[in-house]
Amino acid sequence: MSDRPSGSSPLSLITLALDKFLIWVSIAVGAVLAINMIVAVFFRYVLSSPIFWADELSLYLFCWATFLGASLAVKRSDMAAVTFLLNRLPERGRILGSLAIQLSILFFAVVMGYYSTVWIMSPSVMNLLSPALSMKMWKLYLIVPISMLCMTIFTVEHMVHLLQAFFSGKKGGAAQ
Repeated sequence: MSDRPSGSSPLSLITLALDKFLIWVSIAVGAVLAINMIVAVFFRYVLSSPIFWADELSLYLFCWATFLGASLAVKRSDMAAVTFLLNRLPERGRILGSLAIQLSILFFAVVMGYYSTVWIMSPSVMNLLSPALSMKMWKLYLIVPISMLCMTIFTVEHMVHLLQAFFSGKKGGAAQ
């Protein structure tokens, strides 16, 4: 017997697993960020001995949390949207409008993912060290192409569902 829910496509299973993984990574990043900031404030103001690398670590953790959150927002269609025009369209028009929106998200994610990967792989970034942490900057910047890849996968899943709804005549195309 398979553990796979009936009617679930491989793409849906991949996005479900990726979603759960991103949630746990986001929780871990958020927890480390909070602990880092609490410890940094304690050392700075109570012990009068600031941790020199804590600010930089907080900055990079915040960036990671932001990009992970953006990926999860795409998965859940939680981006800010003005839908009054889309909602006035008939069902098939809403689906086509939603497909156009998903295409623009896909275009952005693919272009941003490509150029961020090219940039990260450039020698100037590959050899660059962060000032306080002395980490290779490409490791810190890696969240950008990772996030764009996740957004691409989630957007493709949304587009597949929208196309299925369009061709089957089912309702539910305005998931933006």
